[in-house]
Amino acid sequence: MLKSIRLLLLSTGLVLAAGHAAAADRISAETAEAIIQKSGMAAQLDDFGPSMRAGITTNPELAGKMTEEQLGSLIGAFESAYAPARLSAGINAELIRQLKPAVAKDALSWLESELGAKITALEDTATAIAIDPEKMAEAQKLLERLPPRRAERYIALMKSTGADEAGAQIALNSALGVAYGAATTLGSTPPQLDDLRKELEAGRPQMVEALGNVYIVLFASVYQSLPESELDQYLAFADSASGKAYHKAVSAALDAALGDAAKEVGRQIGEAGRARKTQSDA
Repeated sequence: MLKSIRLLLLSTGLVLAAGHAAAADRISAETAEAIIQKSGMAAQLDDFGPSMRAGITTNPELAGKMTEEQLGSLIGAFESAYAPARLSAGINAELIRQLKPAVAKDALSWLESELGAKITALEDTATAIAIDPEKMAEAQKLLERLPPRRAERYIALMKSTGADEAGAQIALNSALGVAYGAATTLGSTPPQLDDLRKELEAGRPQMVEALGNVYIVLFASVYQSLPESELDQYLAFADSASGKAYHKAVSAALDAALGDAAKEVGRQIGEAGRARKTQSDA
């Protein structure tokens, strides 16, 4: 009996030690939140709800087919599902799963450095440039005047950070959310999310190429004040093992959070539809 008890205690200790080792290999929620804040992601999350709303209300193929009640229900579902706090919580949880402590430490060291903070501030201007046709036209002219080496550095930076792939994934998830929410609102049978995703995925290569071209133009404007030496430092971090792992984890976290938001839109619309049906049948 004594031997059995000792074996049991030993086994329990090994399990607890293994669990502790697994926990030690994960970053904390506070570290994940620090990355969300210092990378500029937190500010970007404010744009998703308004962008979704604009995508619905300005599209006659969607808004024109809905009653005022249906449109209000769809907009409400998007604003709830894509709320910054909800997206941030999803990204935080995914970063904890994706990022190793050593990678997170290196990423925060970069983000908290003088140059890292400077570049994040420059990147915060990208949205304002992207939605302004005149500024994009100016950026295109700037790109055309650049020395070949500078333009090549922008292409290399886009590939190292995976900006084109990540941008395509965000656009795909956003389109998926709109399509699913609208179809669920207008149709009696909710569409299959996987089928919609496959349909949209078919256009991914063209989307990646198109977004890649847009990002190169944006980079010309966003990073124009960076000396060559600072741009090279940024590229060196992006090309490092930690830099690649960091950008991959951030992209995966955004993908997971936005995909979950799309599903939440469908769930809310489905529940609202069932509630209306129950009321009409009563």
